[in-house]
Amino acid sequence: MIEKILPGIFRIELPLSDLSLQSVNTYLLKGKERNLIIDSGMDKQECRTALIDALQELDANLEKTDFFITHLHEDHFGLAPKLASNSSTIYINAPEAAFWGVPDRWAEGFKHGEKNGFPREELDKFIRETPDFLKILPLEEMKNAVREYTGKSSRKGRIQIVGDGESINVGGYSLKCLATPGHSSGHLCLYEPEKKLLFSGDHILETITPAIFLWPGENRNPLSEFLSSLDKVSDLEVEMVLPGHRRTFQQHRDRISELKKHHLQREHEIAMVLGSNGKSGKTAYEIASVVSWHIPLPWEEFTTGLKWMALAETLAHLKYMQDQKKVTRKLLKDKNGEREYYSLLAES
Repeated sequence: MIEKILPGIFRIELPLSDLSLQSVNTYLLKGKERNLIIDSGMDKQECRTALIDALQELDANLEKTDFFITHLHEDHFGLAPKLASNSSTIYINAPEAAFWGVPDRWAEGFKHGEKNGFPREELDKFIRETPDFLKILPLEEMKNAVREYTGKSSRKGRIQIVGDGESINVGGYSLKCLATPGHSSGHLCLYEPEKKLLFSGDHILETITPAIFLWPGENRNPLSEFLSSLDKVSDLEVEMVLPGHRRTFQQHRDRISELKKHHLQREHEIAMVLGSNGKSGKTAYEIASVVSWHIPLPWEEFTTGLKWMALAETLAHLKYMQDQKKVTRKLLKDKNGEREYYSLLAES
């Protein structure tokens, strides 16, 4: 589906096989010399066909098209390396490019999952059924881009790092990059101050609560970052939000208030779970299995992938609560090896 937003700005809705997300938005900004695609969709045939057909209908030449990626999640970045020409620039953020450039990041994650209570048999199944995300990333180009960004080499590939405050001009529009970490460590939004447009990626969505994950190897407090990023965007004058999923919307401050309320409710729910468990503590997996999720299935029927994401979301909330001195974490050994257990502090 193609929707004209403003002269030279189009929303293209691409299908996803994920039943919860259903679709992802990519945006085309047409210029006289260059075009810009904001987020490319997933590297799946249904996404590729829909995007290519839309670009043909809009008479957009990929040889003259650059890509801006709000964050390096597969549904936003997957197609860009495949569709970008040798003359194209792919704009991405530095934190995620550096993070995914570390060898064995994927394997490291599974060890971390087991330590936080994820059952070994489910992990084994997940490893067998889940493709290694690193295999679809243009890692060498990303590493070169990080080296170029830090002044350690000259530019060698299509990828260029951009950061907070930098601008990209296309089709009469001037887009300012806004660092909005939270949903991902380097998430970027684009803001067009004259038309008061916010291309929000997955930072703010109208009918979906952006997932806030803490992944293994990350030394950060993603929920704290997310809340700060919401405040940053709340200060902007925005007439239209153009999100990564679902329709465009207005009243961004009302949505920000709703998102903050959701995370406060989740914190209270986790505290209730831990409070009912006394001092023995629970693993993050055990907590994730009993809190509420906006998925119309019992926990036992969650796919392993959904459980994996639920674990990462729960860990993000536990990290936030730990930094606020509301929970404590301890490493214990049991018959299955080392496990991390969380307990509620008395004063919380």
